[in-house]
Amino acid sequence: MAQVNTEGGAGESAGAFVFVSRPNHSLTRPQERLAFWSLAIVCFVAASGFALLGYWLTLPFAGLEIGLLAWAFKAMRSREGDYESLVIDGDLVVVEWHAGTRGERREMNRQWVRVACGCRTPGRDCRLSVCSHGRATEVGQYLSDEARLQLAATLRSRLQG
Repeated sequence: MAQVNTEGGAGESAGAFVFVSRPNHSLTRPQERLAFWSLAIVCFVAASGFALLGYWLTLPFAGLEIGLLAWAFKAMRSREGDYESLVIDGDLVVVEWHAGTRGERREMNRQWVRVACGCRTPGRDCRLSVCSHGRATEVGQYLSDEARLQLAATLRSRLQG
């Protein structure tokens, strides 16, 4: 699930529409460390038990398993700063996103922006984009299909006014 904020934030004018979405990182750093070390200890204890029984080859595989787990946790941590935002303020529409090491900011004239929302099947696998001057920028990537459809309706009504 994504964390979503659709209210005017600090520094925004009172009439601005602000949409901010982030992926939900459910583990805090201490919880992440606890989960990692709990799994590592259980894995190494089990592998050591088998090694004492003569099955010593379990130890390198346990090390590989814990190494892959450490890599997975690091990959999750590297995405902590990901977000997307869309601001409609007067005649200006600003779409900004950051994912991993990539990011982009687009400013568009409100009069030229259109909202495109298409689903492969009714209500499923939906993609939402804001388009202007032949360029489309996808928004709502951290949302469910229902939330994307609701955001599309909200954007259409905000852009008309």
